[in-house]
Amino acid sequence: MSGGRSTGETHLSWLVLLALVVANLVPLAPAWAANEEVAAGVANAFTTEEIADGFLKTVFGGEGPTGHDAESRLVHKFTRPVRVYVESRSRFVDRRAEVRAFVRRLDRLVPNLTITTVTRAARSNMQVYLVDRGNYRAVIREMAPSGTDTRFIETNDCSALTGGDKPGVLDHAVVFVVVNEGASRFRACMVEEITQSLGPVNDDPSLPFSIYNDSSDVDGFGLFDWFILTTLYDRRIKPAMTQAQVTPLLPPPSATPVRRCAASS
Repeated sequence: MSGGRSTGETHLSWLVLLALVVANLVPLAPAWAANEEVAAGVANAFTTEEIADGFLKTVFGGEGPTGHDAESRLVHKFTRPVRVYVESRSRFVDRRAEVRAFVRRLDRLVPNLTITTVTRAARSNMQVYLVDRGNYRAVIREMAPSGTDTRFIETNDCSALTGGDKPGVLDHAVVFVVVNEGASRFRACMVEEITQSLGPVNDDPSLPFSIYNDSSDVDGFGLFDWFILTTLYDRRIKPAMTQAQVTPLLPPPSATPVRRCAASS
């Protein structure tokens, strides 16, 4: 970083981000109030150290056989608007409207991220396939990019594949979400797979407030993960940055907590 910039100008400010989310949550409060992870535990507090730790653990590394290779140790993000195509392959329930509503919420809440739905797969760079458990593997094998080894993701509850032609730059994603195993499980899978497809691909069992932890009770898009995604899409965080390059941009450890927003009823 340039030596002429002060610390306050260089570091991301999560208190400023918190002010942004408070301002943006007001018109969306009824929708958020329906999510259990927002209504529960609103008194929980995150220190800047906790948020930085969550960011580094989810943005660097990955699940599966390539989770520790050189490519996984770089920042990954979309640099162009994300256009999401949603297709239902379920015989039981059509949840496309819920996915579209979540995409609209992401577009509203995450600064510097432009994400919208489109009606044709040819216009998209993210495809979301809503499937039944019975046809989960078949749809993965049909819709995964040619030549992809899908054996690992076929064993997951829900899954996603991402890729790009330049280091760190995502230009396509394919998401598979099971819809016929209950509303809570669907919501958790939808939120996790779509948001992880935007860059924070790693899960970590030490993050109690994050949906990027299969052992947590979080089943929706809570404030902790909002901080992670919003930090990732800050313009100072560039694709292909290493952890050593990103860490100086993060706020230094502080005992001052950043508190969850209480959703109005």
